[in-house]
Amino acid sequence: MVHNHVEGLLEQGGIKLSAVVSDLFGVSGWAMLEHIAQGVTDVEVLAREARGTLRQKQTQLREALVGRLEPVYQLLLRQHMDQVRLLRRQIEQVNQALAEAMKEHIAVLHRLSRIPGIDLHASQELIAEIGPKAAAFATAGQFASWVGVCPGSQESAGVNYSNRSPKGNRYLRRLLCQIAWAAIHTKDTFFAGLFGRLKPRIEGKGAAWAVAHRMARVIWLVLHQEVDYQEKRIRASQRTHTPAKVPTTAQRLRKPRRRCPCLAKSTPHHHRVGIFESARAAKARRCR
Repeated sequence: MVHNHVEGLLEQGGIKLSAVVSDLFGVSGWAMLEHIAQGVTDVEVLAREARGTLRQKQTQLREALVGRLEPVYQLLLRQHMDQVRLLRRQIEQVNQALAEAMKEHIAVLHRLSRIPGIDLHASQELIAEIGPKAAAFATAGQFASWVGVCPGSQESAGVNYSNRSPKGNRYLRRLLCQIAWAAIHTKDTFFAGLFGRLKPRIEGKGAAWAVAHRMARVIWLVLHQEVDYQEKRIRASQRTHTPAKVPTTAQRLRKPRRRCPCLAKSTPHHHRVGIFESARAAKARRCR
């Protein structure tokens, strides 16, 4: 909500910062917002606050920073930035209280953090939602179904009408999707390889959803059976292997069809005339 309000205020002054900066409240974006809130309009001064890869977009950044906020909009921007600072302090306080409450589950946090894509904060959220041993779920399938990351089954009279996933726990499902995307971007891991194998068949989002389903099962095993996550050994051929692209229906339809060999040679004209004449003669004999 605050992010959208800040972006709207910048649009009022003709500043298109969000079109170039990926995170408006990141290190570079926040430093520029502080200058803009104080009334700084010099594009060169604002562009010097760029960090990292944003320095390679100096031309686009200067074009996006051309604009000026009215004093009333500068006041609103400062108020919104104060709200963001307050929220950050509150989040830090909650994290400290959560870390204090999780002291007795340090071993469980350590086991979960060994899974690719899961950091300390994600581990704390998982334990807060399902407990340190996931005792409420007898099987990994029940846990995946409760979260809502497994394929659904709407069947009646032997007819399957939909495979859409159930609603599940929306908070934990969102967390698992974020964990899955983080695991996908790791190198030489099972989940990254699984995404690479599934993406040509079911596209990116479907493959990420399948990775989230597999991660839910792994998390249940780590918690319920109190085992450590062990990464599968990836062979060198699997690291460099790029799965073949599956042709789509449109590509298959555009592919020219081969003519049947029996139709490759056309019948001569005089042969066709003879065939037609014999057919007429046979019809005439029948009419007699």
